[in-house]
Amino acid sequence: MSLNIKMVTTSEIILAIIIVALSVVMPIYYYYQRKKNPKQDNKAQDNPEIKNYIDRINQITRNKHK
Repeated sequence: MSLNIKMVTTSEIILAIIIVALSVVMPIYYYYQRKKNPKQDNKAQDNPEIKNYIDRINQITRNKHK
C-alpha cells in the first residue's frame, strides 16, 4: 500500500486563510453593528398591540408572584 499524499498548493493555503479569517471577522462585525443600532432588533415592540399584550402578560405574572 502506498500513500498518495498531495502537496497543498499556495492558492489553497491562501483560500483556507481567507475562509478562516472571514469566519472569525464576520460574526464580530455583525455583533458590533447590532450593538451600535439596537432599534433594529426590537421591531416587534414598535407595534402597540404587541406591546400591550406583553404588558398584560407581565402584569399577570407579577400578580401571581406577589
